[in-house]
Amino acid sequence: MMAAGHTGPMLDMARTLSGRGALVTFVTTPLNLPRLGRAPSDGALPIRFLPLRFPCAEAGLPEGCESLDALPGLGLLRNFNDACAMLRGPLVALLRDREGDAPPASCVVSDACHPWTGGVARELGVPRFSFDGFCAFSSLCMRQMNLHRIFEGVDDDTRPVRVPAFPIDVEISRARSPGNFTGPGMKEFGEEIMAESARADGLVVNSFAEMEPMFVDAYEAALGKKVWTIGPLFLAPTMPLAATAEDANAVRCVSWLDSKKPRTVVFVSFGSLVRSSLPQLVEIGHGLEATKRPFIWVVKPSNLAEFERWLSEDGFESRVGETGLVIRDWAPQKAILSHPATGAFVTHCGWNSVLECVAAGLPMVSCPHFAERFMNEKLVVDVLRVGVPVGVKGAAQWGVEAEGVLATRQDVERAVAAVMDCGEEGSARRARAAELGRKAREAVVHGGSSFRNVALLIQHVQHRASTRNPWIEKKPNDRR
Repeated sequence: MMAAGHTGPMLDMARTLSGRGALVTFVTTPLNLPRLGRAPSDGALPIRFLPLRFPCAEAGLPEGCESLDALPGLGLLRNFNDACAMLRGPLVALLRDREGDAPPASCVVSDACHPWTGGVARELGVPRFSFDGFCAFSSLCMRQMNLHRIFEGVDDDTRPVRVPAFPIDVEISRARSPGNFTGPGMKEFGEEIMAESARADGLVVNSFAEMEPMFVDAYEAALGKKVWTIGPLFLAPTMPLAATAEDANAVRCVSWLDSKKPRTVVFVSFGSLVRSSLPQLVEIGHGLEATKRPFIWVVKPSNLAEFERWLSEDGFESRVGETGLVIRDWAPQKAILSHPATGAFVTHCGWNSVLECVAAGLPMVSCPHFAERFMNEKLVVDVLRVGVPVGVKGAAQWGVEAEGVLATRQDVERAVAAVMDCGEEGSARRARAAELGRKAREAVVHGGSSFRNVALLIQHVQHRASTRNPWIEKKPNDRR
């Protein structure tokens, strides 16, 4: 799916598979290709980048709307999904029209949000593996909620409802459920995603077995197929990066962190899709100021000019001085989380952010906004016990500015104080986070659970390919 939170892990997976000897074709679009931040032609790894023309005009989209964050509003989400589905024909044609001695495709690994790719795999006669951008805990939870239609007949949106046939007792209200991508055709689109995931040959998950073993096993049992945990994918060996304008922000952040004491800085960021209203930003700002702790705050306001005006009139930056660093739009999240000065992460609970925080061995403050993030929060706070909830009661709607605030300044101050607490409870939480981080890093090294699963996944595809195509048997080292 053409969104930063989906594309990043998919590219990391391509690098992981390529680093283990697979020939990878990475499918994207012309405007999304440069956003990958990589130099595709450097030849560091044998990844072929295949940018397909995105049919904006044919789908009724303005030109240039090749990613979710480029859409003017929710009303065009159906058009965007239709445009994605139109890529099926061109993709099949290009994969069939192999260049030179290139081997045929052995499998398709695609985002669950691209159900049309199931048809691509069937046309090519190869297996399709659905990439789950969530953890097994949240994916299974959403499956059970949809399968059992748990909110039918429930009038109160705030009333918690138990999720049936789940390994532990979990309750969620409609107000906190992942039904935020609403609009014409979205219910049918969600059903299509579930149907194609059920037809997939297996699921690939950006998680690791040691973090959620009970839920991986339960997810496999519910689906009746293999769930391959191969993460954290971003810990895979990196490709050289192309220089970008964002490098200046990275230097600024790291230099600022270098001046701070170990484990004293609070990092605040709400991901690539969240655009906060000014009232919410004001509450967050005053809450951080009240903690009297050093912080890095990454801001993506729905109205930048309005936010800058508030900063100027309120005097926020001058008051906090060197205690706080406000970054507009982008910051090097992984570098900040891995820096010795960073002590905790205030996050929207997007799965990539949770996983990056886990790998850094840090505790977090959970402030979910929409989609599956409330279920990620349950895993972080209730199961892993490495997080403190800020106390968000209801979900915002993606693409629609919230009228009120999800978290008050008092909520922010209280949660940050708790997560940075050095008492018995805070120390135990920090120790659990550090231990989980150790397990995450061990999972991807030689002999680790995710390392082994990557090898088993490749072997599985090779076996399928060899029984289908004798050519593969003659050249076992060539596989795509």
